[in-house]
Parts: sequence; C-alpha cells; structure tokens
Amino acid sequence: MAHRRFALFVGPLLATLIFAVIAIGVFVGADRFIRDAQWVAHSNAVIAQVDGVEALLRDAESSQRGYLLTGRVQSLVDYQRGRDALPLRMADLKRMTADNPVQRQRARELERLIAARLVQMEHTLRVNERDGLSAARAAIDQNVHATSNAIRALTTAMNDAERDLLDVRAETRRESAQWLRGLAIAGIPFGLLVVGLVFASLRRENRARTHAERETAHSNDRLQATVAELERQGGDLRALGTFGSMLQSCMAQEEALQLAARVMARIAPGSSGVVYRMRASQDHAEDAIRWGEQADGLPGMLPPEDCWALRRGQPHVVRIGDMACAHVGDAPASGDTTVCIPLIAQGTQLGLLHFTWTDDGARDVLPLAESASEQLAMALSSLELQERLHFHSIRDALTGLYNRRYLEESLARELARCARRRLPLGLMMFDVDHFKRFNDTQGHVGGDALLAAMGRLLRDSSRPEDIACRYGGEEFTLIMPETPPDAVLARAEAIRAAVRAMRVTHEGKALPDVTVSIGVAMFPDDGSAPDALLRLADAALYRAKREGRDRVVAAGAGHD
Repeated sequence: MAHRRFALFVGPLLATLIFAVIAIGVFVGADRFIRDAQWVAHSNAVIAQVDGVEALLRDAESSQRGYLLTGRVQSLVDYQRGRDALPLRMADLKRMTADNPVQRQRARELERLIAARLVQMEHTLRVNERDGLSAARAAIDQNVHATSNAIRALTTAMNDAERDLLDVRAETRRESAQWLRGLAIAGIPFGLLVVGLVFASLRRENRARTHAERETAHSNDRLQATVAELERQGGDLRALGTFGSMLQSCMAQEEALQLAARVMARIAPGSSGVVYRMRASQDHAEDAIRWGEQADGLPGMLPPEDCWALRRGQPHVVRIGDMACAHVGDAPASGDTTVCIPLIAQGTQLGLLHFTWTDDGARDVLPLAESASEQLAMALSSLELQERLHFHSIRDALTGLYNRRYLEESLARELARCARRRLPLGLMMFDVDHFKRFNDTQGHVGGDALLAAMGRLLRDSSRPEDIACRYGGEEFTLIMPETPPDAVLARAEAIRAAVRAMRVTHEGKALPDVTVSIGVAMFPDDGSAPDALLRLADAALYRAKREGRDRVVAAGAGHD
C-alpha cells in the first residue's frame, strides 16, 4: 500500500516539486547572470567612452599643433571636428555614469577640465591668427600642463573605478555560475532518482493495469523532456557566458567575428546568416563573416535603407506573412524565421546580425541572439578603439613616420623573416647635415617644418614593403626587406639627391636648402643582429659626415 501511495501520489508530487525548484532556480540564476552581464557591458562601455573622450581630446590637441606648425586647413578642420564632438561625448559619459554618484561627479569635473582645455586651445589659435606662431607659443602658460595632467589623472581614476566594479561583478557572475552548476548537479540526479523510483513502483504495483502504465510512461516522458529542456537552457547560458568572456580576450575584430559565427551556430542549430559591418561612410553594410549552408545566397553588401532593423535601430523578426526586408527578398519558407538585429554600441550603428533558422516551435533563440549581438557590438567598438590607439602609439606625430619603438620591433621581425627565406635586407640611417646650425638660425619651428618635410619625402620615396622611421631628433631610418645591396645603394643616392633638390617653405618664407648624410648596412653581409646592423649603419653615417657630408657610405666599405 505504501508503494502504491508513493507511486501514485507522493513520488510524482515530489518529482514535480524538485523540477519546479530547479526551473525556478535556473530562471533566477539566469536572470541574475544576465543582469551581471549587462553591468559588465555597462562598465566596459564607460571605460570605452572615457578612453574615447581622452583619445578625441588628444586628436584635437594634435590637430591644433599640426595647424600651428603647418598652417594646413585640414588640420584646423580636424581640430574643430574634435572640439565640436567632445561636448557630445561628455554628455553621453554623464548619462552613462548617472547611476554612480562618485563617477557622475568625476564626469562633471572632467567636463569642466575639458572645457577649460578647449578654451586654452581656442585662445592659442586666436593669438596665432593675430600675432603669429611665436606669440602663440609664448601665450601657452603652465595652466595648460596642469589642466592636461588633471584630465589624465581624472580619466585614470574613472577607468580604475570601473575596473574595480568589473572585478566585483566578475566575482558575482562566477558565484551565479557556480550556484547554477550546483543546482543542476544536485537537483537533476535527485529528480531522476525520484522518477526512477516512481517508475519502479508503478511497474511493481500495477503490472496488470495497462492504463496506469500508459499514464506513468506519459508522466515520465514529460519529466524527461523537462530535464532535457533545462539542460539545453543551461548549455545555452553557459555558451553565452563563455562567449562574453572570450570576446573580452579577443585581439582583433576578425577574431571576434569568427567567434560570433560559431556561437550563433551553437544557439541556433541549423541556422544560416551573415554579420555585416557598416562602412566608414555609413552608406553600405558589407559582409564580414558567414555561416550555414544557405549563407552563400545572401547579399554581400546592402544599403541601410534595405533593412528594417537598421532603419529602426531594433530587431526585426519575419515569419510567414510578415513584412520582409528588401535585402532578404522573398518571404521565408514555411517553418522558417528570419531575424535582423542591429549591432549598436554607444549610440553608433556598427553593423547587422542577420540569420535564418527553422522554427519548430520548441525554442526561442531571439533573446539569446540579442544578448550575443549586444556583447559583439561592444567588443567590436572596444577593439576598433584599441586599434586606433595602437596606430597612434607607433607613429611619430611630427613626421607621420613610424617611431623608434616600432623600428626596433620591425627590424627584428624582418631580419628573422629574411633569414628564414635567405633574402637580403638593407638598412639606411639618415642625418640632416648641420641641423643644429639650421635650428639656431631658423628656430625650432623652422626645424620642425624641415623634419615634417623630410617625413613626407621618405614616405613618398618608400615602397609599400619598406619601413620608414624617425630614429630620434634629425635622424631617420629606412628598412628595405628583400633588397640586394646595389639596389639599396641606388635608392640611398636617389634619396640624397631628392633632399638636395627639396625646397621647404614655412609661413610663406623659403627655408635654406639642406643635405643629408646616409649610412648603409646590409644583411647578411654586414651582420645578422638588429643591434649590430643599427650600430654599423650609424658608424657608416658618421664616416659620411667625417668625409664631408652630403654623401652615402656603406658599412662594408669601412670594415673587413
């Protein structure tokens, strides 16, 4: 009798209670996990916004200095564009930090400091227009450095605060994941055990009752389906969490896009789709990556007006009878669902996630796809900003050439590559003759104008595979991979002649003509280590100066 009561009443009730608790626990844990992910995305967005504001201010300062030095109208336009964009960026930053009183106060202080810095730059421009560059340089006081230092300190403090919040929220996410895992590990086996006991009791007590066996089997099927659904949901949530964590570790946008395609194939099995990226002109979206068997039939480029999601800035789902986007063409076939989700980060449309899958009515992938697209958009925005910052970190602001750090990295890399392929490599080192005397007579502003002209000449004289760098002061280097010695020396002579023929003007006045001395070292004839080649090229350069300047000297001509 006790077995019958357990089989018919106590067992099913207990199993239902267990799986109800598991379902509630998974729902609560998943909701908490998603909220934590949103806060992590918010902190990353604040960090990206702070970095963006700082980068925009640096670009504006660089463009202003470029205009003061060169008088180029494009530099002034770039400065004005950055100046006008900064208040909008600061408004976004204040809105994003409205939930944090300390960060909100820092954002207000940062807005005040940036406004003060803009006033300083505007004052310098007015002095330059009225009295010339010398007066403008004299008008710059110590307050400029104090303001810039205060801005850097404040942006560092804001980023450190957000990173501290990221650490706290990462710990909370780990706790949520452990709690969900523990619930699944502890609850599901126990629930299955109860189901097994119910099934055994029914078989023992009701072998003769066919109807009771059918009911028991039906209940068991429902319970197993519930377990399978819970396991599937847990797997999707784990995949989404892993996706967000891996996106933060991606080194390039292409890597993030490949990861997104794999995740979409995981959370929407059998789907086909494309991730589109907006072009810089915002006039078309181009395909960046595809997945699925039907992806080849999707367009490679589409204008924004052809997609309802890009027009409205929100997901657009199309089933039978719904209004399809123009880039999709015909309405989806029976049982298919087409989805377009815009990739938006910091109010900017970065692209589009478009995919089609067969909807069997048993699952809804849209919330997971929307969460994945939000994480992808933030990752692409952050990686794009990192790439811009890296570009500026390896360039010399005055000449536009690569800086000395990039030279050292590139020389070692190119030497290793040429050694593997048994190819030659040439290294030139340039020095402007009598540059100190030029500076003494023409001033540092004239010297800067000459160095900028040298940078342009070297860029124009270089092949795409060459690496032109400013080594320091008035010294320049040119790395020429896969180039034999006679071609390197011929190029050196051509550059020396081009410098002699170069005419530089500044503020409407022609500057004195200059010459250069060039030292050349070759791999493998002169050496195989980066330091050795640089040292030999430098020694050849100084031999050229001792022998009368305005000449090319090869390292091989001066040592055994």
